[in-house]
Amino acid sequence: MAGLELLPATRLKVACSLLAADRLTVRLIEWGAEPATLLVADETSDAGRTAIQSARKARLPAIRLIAANDSSGTMHVLPRLATVREFADALRFGLQDRPPSLTETSPYSDAPLPQPFLEHLRLDRRRDLRVLLEQGLFRVVSDTREGKLHMLRRMPLDELLERAPKSDWRVTEISDGEWESLYRPDVTRTYAIETLWWRLLPHLSRDELPRVTGMVRLRTWPDLDAGATPAAWPLVLAYCSSQPWRADALAAASDVPEEDVQQVMALVRLSGLEASLSYPAAKVRGSAAHHASTLLRMAKRFGLKLLGKAHG
Repeated sequence: MAGLELLPATRLKVACSLLAADRLTVRLIEWGAEPATLLVADETSDAGRTAIQSARKARLPAIRLIAANDSSGTMHVLPRLATVREFADALRFGLQDRPPSLTETSPYSDAPLPQPFLEHLRLDRRRDLRVLLEQGLFRVVSDTREGKLHMLRRMPLDELLERAPKSDWRVTEISDGEWESLYRPDVTRTYAIETLWWRLLPHLSRDELPRVTGMVRLRTWPDLDAGATPAAWPLVLAYCSSQPWRADALAAASDVPEEDVQQVMALVRLSGLEASLSYPAAKVRGSAAHHASTLLRMAKRFGLKLLGKAHG
């Protein structure tokens, strides 16, 4: 932590105690004392701002404490006088949001996607700078640090998603100063990038998604579009939430075609919903527990096999 005053520092310590009851151990240290996995910093202090800049360069997850009247925050931003519960929720999210390291998973191509728009929406490799994406009348800003896509003109979202796989998007990196002065005032609407990946399904062919060769486990349930989601996909997600799987093994266990399993796994990774394989299974499994009854009804409706048992 860096730049915290006494009250928020005390609330942060109490939040860590609450997480310990959930078997999530968090050890607080001063920024710079030793390597850290998550930064909590007060952006209104000099020490906090310096720490945040260092964390961004190191691509380290950070929770920024900001002035209460600042409305630009996301799940990684809290007011300076956040409650204990808000601290606990932000810590839980930040610690789960770390991308899996290549040592924890089987080989996965590190080559960029050939489609510029899709490459700059990837949440498995968050960028330090925002990028301006332009094609025709569309002008949007992608901010993978915060997981947001900002539209600069009032344009139909479905048309934007339809154009997403095209190769003629122009990409321009923009600084924080340029964002604040030139682009943020023109924002007409903001979307969560994680959700957009799952809404892209009707506009993507199988060969437009990278092939996943390693093991994948789901961290938390995606916001699915019921009208556009294939019936078997929730079953694949249910398997992925229970334990890590390879595509071929999951396809054999679920009776879902391997190509469909590959699509789901690619979207889990690209949308930032992949869990680190070292993260406790009980934590991952708990995030999808409330979907169990819905999955069972779907399995009975379509006569599918769920977790090794036939229904219908």
